[in-house]
Amino acid sequence: MRIGINAIGSRRLSSVSNAMLHSLKEKGHDSILTSEYSYSLGSFDFLIFLTEPKGMFGGLLSSVAQDLAKSGDLVGKRCLAMVQKRGFRSSHTLKKFMEALEHEGLVIVQGEVFSNIDTAIHIIAEVPLKRG
Repeated sequence: MRIGINAIGSRRLSSVSNAMLHSLKEKGHDSILTSEYSYSLGSFDFLIFLTEPKGMFGGLLSSVAQDLAKSGDLVGKRCLAMVQKRGFRSSHTLKKFMEALEHEGLVIVQGEVFSNIDTAIHIIAEVPLKRG
């Protein structure tokens, strides 16, 4: 299964996305970091989106909507939405992130808040990776 991992935010998310990439490759999936991918995200079977809160009190980064708009045809694609726990309102950020993903036509299978790399890897091990 072709899985794209898209980290929107600071460079701190790159270590999490790299760990997720290696975990998925160990399970036999064809996984790619989409920041290194120059084509549309529509060619993937499943997408994983990661972001972080804008500040201490949550909120969505302004670059999220812009990055999603440039991602190509995403209507009907299944995805996992993940937000790194920081500050006080990470669940509020997750809600806003999921709304932005749904606005682009993505089908969200699961939304999670994670605190560290081990938690993120555990989440992707439990998510139902099925073609939709």
